[in-house]
Amino acid sequence: MLEASYQVRVAGVIPAELLSELRDLTVSVEPPETVLHGSLPDQSAVVGLISRLHGLGLRLIEVRRLPAEEQPRTPPDPAR
Repeated sequence: MLEASYQVRVAGVIPAELLSELRDLTVSVEPPETVLHGSLPDQSAVVGLISRLHGLGLRLIEVRRLPAEEQPRTPPDPAR
């Protein structure tokens, strides 16, 4: 499976200890939810993120794989 972009919504605010682990994701607070958005390399990374959120007692609201047209585009490599 190729890397894909995801949107993950959880109830409330994500603790600072987890935020430091989520450097590669965009985090925005849209009260009463926190939204994570970004690319994950494979399905095991998605499951790992969900497990970590669950382990912290956060309530998962939604996990959504974004369609290709909504995924951030990577700029072309100038070395090519």
